[in-house]
Amino acid sequence: MALYLLDTNVLSRLARGIDKDISENVARHMEDCVLSSVAWYELEYGAARSSDPVKASERLTLLRSAFPFVRAFGEEEAAEAASVRAYLETLKPNAQPIGPHDVLLAGHALALGAVLVTHNVREFGRVPRLVVEDWQATA
Repeated sequence: MALYLLDTNVLSRLARGIDKDISENVARHMEDCVLSSVAWYELEYGAARSSDPVKASERLTLLRSAFPFVRAFGEEEAAEAASVRAYLETLKPNAQPIGPHDVLLAGHALALGAVLVTHNVREFGRVPRLVVEDWQATA
């Protein structure tokens, strides 16, 4: 059975209830889905900056209740993320780096041996060894 680490864009759409495909896939794989403390930080930051922070915070509380725990970003995750960044910035000629939080999420997924569920397939597709799936509706 695969472990699925949910990217921030997936969690945001899930919290807002705006993508039936994501909701159905998460429901189908609920026991195997995990949250990253990095993605949770991004969600909290987004809620704090929202035009309606109370409503955004309520959505996060509801989302958080659906998952047993948030996986912490630790030493192994940091080492994987550092390897990803070094590869993309220095070791692979003409490689485009990915955003700093995305580097951390990629490292987290690699350390867990998890599939990263994201709509940013093109960006994360540049990361070696990272398995990526897109559960978002394309229509």
